[in-house]
Amino acid sequence: MNKIVSVLAATLFAATLAPAATAAAPTAETTRLQLTAERIEDGVDTIGFVWLDCPATDRPAHPHRAEACAALDAASGDFNRLPGNPGVRCTDEYSPVTLSARGVYQGRSVDWTRTYGNPCEATAATGAVFAF
Repeated sequence: MNKIVSVLAATLFAATLAPAATAAAPTAETTRLQLTAERIEDGVDTIGFVWLDCPATDRPAHPHRAEACAALDAASGDFNRLPGNPGVRCTDEYSPVTLSARGVYQGRSVDWTRTYGNPCEATAATGAVFAF
């Protein structure tokens, strides 16, 4: 009897875990990135972060999600090739900003970080992706 109860309990436990594991598994089309912007002044002061999901989910959204996803797709997920905002002119002010992206782009792992001379340069290079 104890053997039957143990087998039944193990089967029920496995059945409750299976749907959660299947739902959480990323697909080749899944993009879920944590985007962070940090200003470097007197140490590191985090400006903010946001999650970017492509396609959209019911989670809190990036304020320019559609444009950010389109920009990432245009660059094939390569943050160094983002279309940005061509033609934007920035001052020579030195106020460094470090941008980072960590997560998954269409099933591929992403771990990208880059420091720009100031917020204008960062926006000019990354466009809607880091516009939050």
